[in-house]
Amino acid sequence: MNYQSSTPNPQQLSQLIAELVAAVTSKNEQIINQLLKYLLYDIPSQQPNDLLKAQVTKRILIETAQKLENLLGSTTHPLMAWFIVYVGLVSSPPEAIQSVQMVLDRGFKPFEDFFVDRQGIHFYDLANSPEKLAKMPERLSEFTQMTVRINITEVHEVMARFNVSETKARQMLLNLKILEQKMNMPLEQLLSVLDTNPELKQQVMEADLTKSDKDNIFGN
Repeated sequence: MNYQSSTPNPQQLSQLIAELVAAVTSKNEQIINQLLKYLLYDIPSQQPNDLLKAQVTKRILIETAQKLENLLGSTTHPLMAWFIVYVGLVSSPPEAIQSVQMVLDRGFKPFEDFFVDRQGIHFYDLANSPEKLAKMPERLSEFTQMTVRINITEVHEVMARFNVSETKARQMLLNLKILEQKMNMPLEQLLSVLDTNPELKQQVMEADLTKSDKDNIFGN
């Protein structure tokens, strides 16, 4: 199956999403992978900046989840959890699916309230209402052991402070907030250290502190 590199019109996009939903229900991973690449990488890549790319990707995922929910008759159907994990990991580790199922059971909407990647489950700012925060499981599983919340204001501040892209700013904040908990140091103090240490700033921007301590440069 070949897909054109040009941006599809709304009717074509809706048809592609319907094809993705059909592939998910049959767990046809070859077609799923082809469609995910086109819908989530090729189409968004034509946008001029990271913000628009993220908006297009999120819109496509939300529409896909809504169509899948309508077909399955429930947001909490196990196949929905499988698909959410598959999008983020391109695999389906049982502990990740179990974690996502717990979040779905609490009423969170996939791709609207949260998304999944190799670092765990991440909640959007829109999911951070007091009512929804109260519903978050304290500990989902081994897949998500530490709760780290990042809001868009913090992201913009780091972007301006260090002149980095939104993606880099989010990675820096994720790592810094992990360090904040591990080292018991305020975030602002950690940011101040980066102001005067370009080499450390680069390391924080590129590191993946979600891995075990022995796998990263900041391990004890």
